Amino acid sequence: MMQARLRDYAWLALACAFAAFPVFYMLVTSFKTRAMLYEPARFIFSPTLENYQAAIVNHGLYGYIVDSLIVSLSNVAVCLTLGTVAAYAIHKFSFPRKEAVVFAILSSRIFPSIALVLPFYVIGLTFEMLDTYTILIVTFMVFNLPFVVLMMRSYLAALAPEVEEAAMLDGCSRLGVLVRIVLPQVRMGLFATAIMCFLAAWNEFTYALFLSSSKVNMVSTAVVFFKTERGILWGEVSALGVVAVLPVIVLCFVAQKYLVKGMS
Repeated sequence: MMQARLRDYAWLALACAFAAFPVFYMLVTSFKTRAMLYEPARFIFSPTLENYQAAIVNHGLYGYIVDSLIVSLSNVAVCLTLGTVAAYAIHKFSFPRKEAVVFAILSSRIFPSIALVLPFYVIGLTFEMLDTYTILIVTFMVFNLPFVVLMMRSYLAALAPEVEEAAMLDGCSRLGVLVRIVLPQVRMGLFATAIMCFLAAWNEFTYALFLSSSKVNMVSTAVVFFKTERGILWGEVSALGVVAVLPVIVLCFVAQKYLVKGMS
């Protein structure tokens, strides 16, 4: 029994090391000078912050982070509000072709993002919303809103209806039941869904690249500016990757208990 457990732990440690090695290598590369980049197997050297200075100060990465936070958090707030209400309505009410409606909502995730770039570009151009927070927030709803509906519907289906019925008998409205009774019971699911939506919006590249240019810039699109006539600036790219992934790692580390509870 002990040997089997040790073997499982060994395989788990090996899998974690394999998954974490690219992040570790990116972190090491971000502290290398440009000359040391020609020695990719060298891990012992004097670290430098030149790459971070070039990425954050010279290329204005700070503005990218602020724009990404605004777009991602706004998208999460809108998707959670609309998606939770829609999931509750689908869960509680019966209407014709209910499953067809659910399938139509989820089918938007079937299409690759590149297939929808042109329609959204035309919409943004028509309504003069290109290169704004609004077009990105609305566009990111294409893949986040159906995800919220799917996740929250499963959480709501696990709740006992007796508490809601008792609250309505006491005079509570349907909206009051949702806010006072239902949401507190699925708060772990809301938190887990919010984190997953934030990660999806934070890492989105295709829509952010084609629908924004100068006024609004996402962190995920900053990588294209490090491809020059001299080649790819791997040091700056690695520094960008570390800065971009750091908020995600901190968020998941702080909220890992709630994330696991919500997903399970």
